[in-house]
Amino acid sequence: MLSSRVTFVVVPLQKQRNLRSAILNNPRIFGYSRRFAFLTLAAVSLYALYQLVTGDVSEVSAFWAKHADVIPFLILISILDVLLEGLAWAWVYRRFGVPVFDRVGALAFLSGRAGLPMPAQLGRLIRPDAMVKQNRTPMMNALKAEAVIFGLDAIAVISLLGGLVMYQIFPAAAPVTVFSIIAALVFLGNSVTQMLTKSSLHLPLQFWWTWPTLLVILIMMTGWIAHGLALYLVVYDLPGDMTLWDSLFFGPGTAVLGVATGLPGGIGATEGLLGASLKLRDVPVEHLAVAVAAFRLITFWMWIPIGWAALGALRRISPDKTGAATENAE
Repeated sequence: MLSSRVTFVVVPLQKQRNLRSAILNNPRIFGYSRRFAFLTLAAVSLYALYQLVTGDVSEVSAFWAKHADVIPFLILISILDVLLEGLAWAWVYRRFGVPVFDRVGALAFLSGRAGLPMPAQLGRLIRPDAMVKQNRTPMMNALKAEAVIFGLDAIAVISLLGGLVMYQIFPAAAPVTVFSIIAALVFLGNSVTQMLTKSSLHLPLQFWWTWPTLLVILIMMTGWIAHGLALYLVVYDLPGDMTLWDSLFFGPGTAVLGVATGLPGGIGATEGLLGASLKLRDVPVEHLAVAVAAFRLITFWMWIPIGWAALGALRRISPDKTGAATENAE
């Protein structure tokens, strides 16, 4: 009886693996899926562009004309934010054995910016697909790397927000809170990894409980801090009670919540949450929309055309001209 039950379980799993392998090794399926993904990305980007041009473009331009001295610093902070994210991204991919510290790796990372308007974080699939098209790694390996990056980024922002909350209650305990949350979430990630170790979805255990992992989390957290500082540069001289703490908390917090709604790029949700946050801090209504739009222009909209330019550059140097690479499932 036991033997027959084991056979009953193993056979369907083997069929699933064979089916997945057949799909991932089928060039035609890969080609169609990539064309569909490209068309979807283009449609969503056009929608995002429509949302941008139908907004308060003239008022935003007037706002930046008045605050021209802040623009260079804001752009530098936004670039720093992206550079820190890119460094963490490259480290994780390198740990998966994927060479990324070159021009192709940099372009693959930046190409993900084209997917910022995609709903439900689907834009994250652009970077693994780019690495697969460059024959750098199998698709399954790239997807695992992106899953790790997503997990570490979530740990970074949750730990930062938790530390900021504790700072309001008992400032001296804020650093302890940050590292305690990191430890708890890393333990959770390690536990999930152990449960999945015997499946094809397992994540390598060496990513957990190591100093490099802590360093990467802190790098990602610094990037989120830079995001909050960018918001502070926009709102620091507005009427109301917005403080540096408010910017560090509401900047990352509203970005995460906006994306969590599943809306394309969090467009509308992030702006609404940011506006509500500013209103909560007594910023006059007449300043809300312009300040939020100005902030999003530099930290969100500016990077989408850069992502498309990176996609175009990758396409020109791609060894896979047909867009139909054949990759192993494992």
